[in-house]
Amino acid sequence: MSWIRLIEEMTENKESRQGAANETSSTEALAPKGPKTQSGAGRLMHLLKDMWPAYLIEVIVIILGISITLGLESWRDENKEKGLEKIYLSNLAADLDADQKSLQIAGSRTEDLVKHGEAILQFISNPAANKITPHQLNSDIRSILGRPKFVIHDATFSDLKSSGNLHLISDLDLKNGLFAYYNQAQIIKETQDAEQEATITLSGPYFLKRFVLSENADSSMVLQTNSVENLGREPEFQNNVMLRVSNRKELLELYRMAGAMASELHQKLTVEK
Repeated sequence: MSWIRLIEEMTENKESRQGAANETSSTEALAPKGPKTQSGAGRLMHLLKDMWPAYLIEVIVIILGISITLGLESWRDENKEKGLEKIYLSNLAADLDADQKSLQIAGSRTEDLVKHGEAILQFISNPAANKITPHQLNSDIRSILGRPKFVIHDATFSDLKSSGNLHLISDLDLKNGLFAYYNQAQIIKETQDAEQEATITLSGPYFLKRFVLSENADSSMVLQTNSVENLGREPEFQNNVMLRVSNRKELLELYRMAGAMASELHQKLTVEK
């Protein structure tokens, strides 16, 4: 039983006792006029008049209790989201660290590939000034057929998007930077896929027919000097070498751009943590 209801009953009992006393002392005077009763509305107004401070206090207590409960729930939710944000930031930093290493490896190997390709192109443009031996040409062709690959680590960012938790990243610049970086990574993936398709369908079959790509190839199986000079004049040979070099130069530029973006984001995430 609430304390207000207890006060109401005490008031009702008091009124009942007073009414009984009045009725006993003035029975004869009241008899001709008939019994006098208090209506429900009158009783309600009487209670409101006497009890309004108690009712007001109870309303205030209820409102205060609800406000405290909501405040505690909001505080718990905020702390939970802050903890989750720290986990996401830490995982994003780890992903970007792995991406930086992958980009460095892919970039370094691509630089080596382009160097070998440029040596062949220099020989094609001026064979007399840039002589090349059959063994060296064989080695260069083997190098330019390599396909260094950047492998993106985007599990955390994908989870942020799919789970609807992107709002946890409160830094707007950081959030925009992440979108820009992973869009760049997607461009790299698509470019690598296109380059791989061109290698498999165009350059690969051509070079496989004309060169022994084994590192331990017998000297008798390697092209002779005069064959190298004749090969350098073939448009198809020139076009395939140029295709490999241009594709890899494009990827090298993308690797460098992505590497710079990943490094900047990693620094921000380290500060955020």
